Amino acid sequence: MVRLAMLLVGAKAFRRIWWALPVTGAAWMLLGLWLIADASDGVLVVTAEVLGFFLMIQGAAAAFSAAAKRARVRTLLLLRAGGLFVLGVMVALPLGVDHGIPDRTLFGLAFLVDGALRTASAYVVRFSNWQFALAGGLAEIGVAWMVMGNWPIHHHYTVPMCLGVVLIASGWSLVKLGSQLRRLAPGASITSLPLFAARGWYQARSALRPSSADSDSSDRADTPMTLYVWTPVGSSQDPQRRRLVDRYIAAVDAKGVISTGHSALECLPDVYISHYPAIEIDHSPDDFIKLLRAGTENDVPGEWQPSHAFEVAHWCEADQRVDFDVYNPAALRAFWEIYRADDTYNLTGRSCSTVTSLAIESALEGVLGGKRPLLTFFRLLIDPNLWMAAMLRRRGATMAWTPGLVLDYARLLKVIVARRAPARGRAAPAQATEAEVR
Repeated sequence: MVRLAMLLVGAKAFRRIWWALPVTGAAWMLLGLWLIADASDGVLVVTAEVLGFFLMIQGAAAAFSAAAKRARVRTLLLLRAGGLFVLGVMVALPLGVDHGIPDRTLFGLAFLVDGALRTASAYVVRFSNWQFALAGGLAEIGVAWMVMGNWPIHHHYTVPMCLGVVLIASGWSLVKLGSQLRRLAPGASITSLPLFAARGWYQARSALRPSSADSDSSDRADTPMTLYVWTPVGSSQDPQRRRLVDRYIAAVDAKGVISTGHSALECLPDVYISHYPAIEIDHSPDDFIKLLRAGTENDVPGEWQPSHAFEVAHWCEADQRVDFDVYNPAALRAFWEIYRADDTYNLTGRSCSTVTSLAIESALEGVLGGKRPLLTFFRLLIDPNLWMAAMLRRRGATMAWTPGLVLDYARLLKVIVARRAPARGRAAPAQATEAEVR
């Protein structure tokens, strides 16, 4: 979450006040330690209530916003709002009521699901240094067992203890980010910092020309940046429906053929990013698990499609799209110039969805930077849309970017940017709302 907020605000806005990040991080870590120490003495009685009321307010605001949206997306938005509100009610039970069952169930399940996903993805994908991700996932499962088992942490202290751990972890990230930002060269991308070095996806960005990442050219974006997504279901014939699997992984048609979908990014007149394997990869069920390995044994020559019209003519129309009106075209073109030099394709390490997610982040880096970057940064940290976007970004980093993940990630980023982007020469689009999140 801290990384994504910093990415959107950008290095340029923070370079002169880099010291504010480690100072804030140290304060958060002290607050986290205080919550843990205070909870162990049984003195803290308001932490759960504050968190719960905050979630209830967010849920009510989301429900109010959903009421004005199109009928086709209103139901899902209301479900999201209801989830936030119910979660807030469960956490913010009145003083004197035992919080034990809802607290340890909610937090225990959160740690268990996240740990299981991290463990499974690390073992299957086996990206660089996957053993560390595997160990982290197993540790999360252990924490889930302790929380849900009511030992050694008593359930009365679950909320303050978990909040304390989150504050300490995020505070430490701010301390590291601030110290690294101090040494960042002028004009360099923030993704070239060691904190963004996971899986080596951002190495190309470290070679960006000076000032390309910092250039303030989002007001000169005369044409939209468009993400096209061919979902697994939309790109297969007579798919056998499996809702979550279809959405985020792959669809299987009546003949047993697996379709993983596709994603591409367009910025007219000269940028079209669509990565394909030069030789069609066999997606049969027997070999599919082996293809998920991110190692070099699954690297194959790739090719770049020349245009969207060419791709549609030789395949089919994309069934989903997201248009960005606020972005930095200069940074996007600088990223594309470097990334396209290597056409190597890897289904989970260097795919169509990998490059489109990185391209979107490159184009959005720093678009929320303004006169008060710290205020924008802290507002982002309490935005539920950023929480959800950061969760998807983490899934993409620890597992693999898929067309479904990129689609939801892009929709959330559009909502965040459209809400908070400063006015720069032209009005923000009127319809950039939560209707994009579905």
